[in-house]
Amino acid sequence: MQNTIIYLIGHYGVGKLTIGKAIVEATTARLFDNHLANNVIFSLIREDGRTKIPERAWDLIMTIRRQALIAIAEIAPRDASFVLTNALMEDDPLDRQCYDEVVATARRRDGIFVPVLLSASDEAHARRIPSLERGERLKMTDAEGAAIVRRTKRLLVVDHSHRLDIDTTTLPAAEAARRIIDHADAIALSRRT
Repeated sequence: MQNTIIYLIGHYGVGKLTIGKAIVEATTARLFDNHLANNVIFSLIREDGRTKIPERAWDLIMTIRRQALIAIAEIAPRDASFVLTNALMEDDPLDRQCYDEVVATARRRDGIFVPVLLSASDEAHARRIPSLERGERLKMTDAEGAAIVRRTKRLLVVDHSHRLDIDTTTLPAAEAARRIIDHADAIALSRRT
């Protein structure tokens, strides 16, 4: 995998980070988990995974994200690949902006962009959300709150020819990662021919 940006998108607890790590372990890709940017701010405001996050925090997080995308577009080696993660909702204009900025970064690199929409059953979400590891990473741990978000907020509508949808309910992370890598490799092969 070379000069590819894989964007893992899904609700809280769907396995974005776990699958992202599995992709990185299987390739030379670099991981930019959304919490790398989020936690700079979350750690300072003492985000607890349950309390509503102040709106101003998201503006600050976007500044950090944009700087990371500039680094990917302008400084990172041209053959480097990246895995990004995010929970993006259709009704949030900032989320559409996040997505568009990642697409633009892939274009600036003249790279391959692969959006991957991850889903899982309500039961899988309920098991995963309250985990200790999520709490340690300053992620949402309120299973009831996450269920409300899943019921009331639709994931970002992604209309892209490279889109891949994966249900992670029973799929091991390594297998999901392999499907994504194979998909990206097939796109790269078709681009070369």
